[in-house]
Amino acid sequence: MNDKKLSIKVSIDGIPLSLTVSDADEEKLYRDAASLSQGRIQKLRALYPKVPSDNYYYAMAMLNTAVDAVRMSNRIDTQPFVEMMDDLEKEIDQKSKQ
Repeated sequence: MNDKKLSIKVSIDGIPLSLTVSDADEEKLYRDAASLSQGRIQKLRALYPKVPSDNYYYAMAMLNTAVDAVRMSNRIDTQPFVEMMDDLEKEIDQKSKQ
């Protein structure tokens, strides 16, 4: 097992962030997240060019990300249960025909 941590740097809106991650997969995750954050900030700047400070963009981007996270945590994937029920129904039908 590789216990060596990786030190990486990402930048969001020109703000450098130094991080320690456990592996290359986690590094990619953080780099993708930084890119997503940067994209959201840029989109907000284009939509709302006249705001009191950059903090507005950061707070709104953070809020949008949190809303996405809450939506995902509230989303219930019922497909595996539907498939299991279908399989059980087929099995019951087969046994009842015997």
